[in-house]
Amino acid sequence: MTSFVSVLVWISTCWALTASLLGTGACGSACAQALTSVPPLGTLISDRGIVLNAAAHKIYAVDQAHGAVIVIDSKTGLARSIATGAHPDAIAVNNATNRIYVVNSGAGNVSVIDGAADQVTGTFKTDRRPYYIAVNEATNKAYVSNTFSKVMTVLDLSTGAPSDWPIGSGDAVAVDSKNDQVYLLGYEDPNLRIIDGASGEVTREPVGSIHAWAPAIDEGIRKLYVTRVGSADVLVVDLESRAHTVIKVGNYPCAIAVNPKTHMAYVTNYADNTVSVIDGASGTVRSTIPVGSHPQSVAVDPNRNRVYVGNVQGNSISVIDASRMKVVQTVPAGSHPYAVVTDPETGAVYAGNMPDPVNTEAPVYTAVIAAKATK
Repeated sequence: MTSFVSVLVWISTCWALTASLLGTGACGSACAQALTSVPPLGTLISDRGIVLNAAAHKIYAVDQAHGAVIVIDSKTGLARSIATGAHPDAIAVNNATNRIYVVNSGAGNVSVIDGAADQVTGTFKTDRRPYYIAVNEATNKAYVSNTFSKVMTVLDLSTGAPSDWPIGSGDAVAVDSKNDQVYLLGYEDPNLRIIDGASGEVTREPVGSIHAWAPAIDEGIRKLYVTRVGSADVLVVDLESRAHTVIKVGNYPCAIAVNPKTHMAYVTNYADNTVSVIDGASGTVRSTIPVGSHPQSVAVDPNRNRVYVGNVQGNSISVIDASRMKVVQTVPAGSHPYAVVTDPETGAVYAGNMPDPVNTEAPVYTAVIAAKATK
């Protein structure tokens, strides 16, 4: 939870960024959110607000205004709405069981969707204001951060039993299935919390900086990447030794995605309108690519070696040819695309659009590139 001292430190940055940076996007509104102890419902939306079910070739997007999730067939583009709960913020998919888990921040619970029937089959209770969720497919457990709470909610998806672990409030969550470890990021916590997925034992790894924002894991080379907006860098943690290094990138890095085939990581620099390309093998920045206005999200298609960057203030997606490290296309993406997702099998690309507080019928997603449209 945001402390009074933290607000005083952070407020000068907010005033400096507000005029040029802040918009309706989640990353851009971080300062504004920090100025209230509990943001009003609907102002928070996770970068996991739109996700892919790779096994079923379906896209799921939160619809906060209607307390629902939109299910889109990535092959045909056909969509339907499923009621979940008040103010859904984030979604996670268990491809092994074809179950989808929706965090309903306003309701204080997680809805379970059967991916075959596209129906809600159950609900798990969480603590107040759940925000982010990650699934360990190997153990069939889910981990839910509760932003304004002292606990993390752990869901045993086999038995249906939830439990609260006294780990403290957190924001983003990443899971290392191989080692059964959970990484919890707190925006104002200078420690990376590493949690044993079986026992709940917590190790706090000092990383020397606050304002950690977005995680990504490269399973192939066993690295965790964490963007840190306050220090304009990316923390890289070796998942085996826990040794960590720091790579400088652009200003206000707020999203990162990894290509599991090339082991390149792509970081969106919100304030610089660029993407930093990190070579995972060498730990160096290979290139800095200009993109659209205030890039806030990024997704990778490893099959086509394409990178899709959501420009939240440019209302567009920048398409990067990763082999040439240059933008080859800019595509309209609806109003304020806060997140982007791609289905590597079909080539479809979708953007999640920020809710419109005035027009509750405004689209919450945009079909950016149709299936099979790219090579």
